[in-house]
Amino acid sequence: MTSLAHAGADADLASDLRDAGRLRIDSLVDLSTWTWPWLPAANVVMQLAHPGVGYGVYESPVKSGRADLRPIKRGRTTALYLAVATMGTDADKKFVHDEVYKIHAKVFSGEKSPVRYSGNAIPLQRWVALCLVRYFIDQYESVHGPLSIADKDRVIEVAAPLATTLNVPAKAWPASWGDYEAEFAKGLADVRIDPPVRQYLQELSTFRVLEVRAGKLGIAVSKVVGPWNLAVTKHGVPQEVRDAMGWTITPGDRRRYELIRKAARVGDKLLPRSLRGLYTVYLWDLRVRRRLGLSVY
Repeated sequence: MTSLAHAGADADLASDLRDAGRLRIDSLVDLSTWTWPWLPAANVVMQLAHPGVGYGVYESPVKSGRADLRPIKRGRTTALYLAVATMGTDADKKFVHDEVYKIHAKVFSGEKSPVRYSGNAIPLQRWVALCLVRYFIDQYESVHGPLSIADKDRVIEVAAPLATTLNVPAKAWPASWGDYEAEFAKGLADVRIDPPVRQYLQELSTFRVLEVRAGKLGIAVSKVVGPWNLAVTKHGVPQEVRDAMGWTITPGDRRRYELIRKAARVGDKLLPRSLRGLYTVYLWDLRVRRRLGLSVY
């Protein structure tokens, strides 16, 4: 696991929740906590740490989907994908699968690309899906402590649509947490972040990408919120990825991260599983757009 998992009191709290029968994993959103707004950048950094994914995103000709050019739209479409993969109907998943396939078909390496890649390549999409699992597990473990192996086996079972809503066949998805860990370790062995991708990810992690569309407001958000997001991002990636980014966790990073965890615990008591409502709104948005013939991506 990443450094987001904590032992001691966190593990006791997680055990108490399970003993009380309060942890039932029917969907990945059952793992959501109020750390969800802080973890997307860490997950993107993990995904793009694979050179094929990193250069695929960095060199993508699909400008409308680039986080550095259209950060708000990119955030919406990513959240929409997660909403469909975790809570959508089969029809929702089929629609998004087909739309994403068409977009990714435009993404492939050129003669000058440092690595060879294709947007619809199954190994690359499987790595992305493996990272997305971490987004939900890290939400829960950062607030409540480690999940049991049985819980993680259940997570892998319900997480399959993260892959199959892309271009990954069901048979290519791990059957257990042990299989998942083995696949994830293989992916970490391939981690490589070259300077242009590293700069892209640094700007994403500090919210500097907001300056493109939001101007002075984006600059203000980057200066005020950026250090907090970067602190969580550093904590939320494996050591191999931190090393590739040239990151170290400073005392200031630790203080910010712990304050966010504490605030998330309070928020989780007031409104648990906070992503369920947000994802429901995204599903409504998808269905309304389709019915009205409006663009989704």
